[in-house]
Amino acid sequence: MSAHAYIQYADVPDELAKSSRQHVDDVTKAKLIAFDGCPLVGQLDPVGDRLQVEYPFPRNEDLRSQLVQWFMHWGIHFSVVM
Repeated sequence: MSAHAYIQYADVPDELAKSSRQHVDDVTKAKLIAFDGCPLVGQLDPVGDRLQVEYPFPRNEDLRSQLVQWFMHWGIHFSVVM
């Protein structure tokens, strides 16, 4: 079973949002976003009137821990759904 972590783009600190890099994947046409220091690239999607960033939630304990620590470092609330 795979899990995903979700954050609200509005919860991302302004300085981090300004330095982010975005692009559209050529194959899937998904809008991807990379933040400085984040170990993974997220997918940016509109949900209602908000933007949400979806990350695969790693099975690898070290990578999963790095992602959670990055969220906590920046004070970004996140949800994990299986």
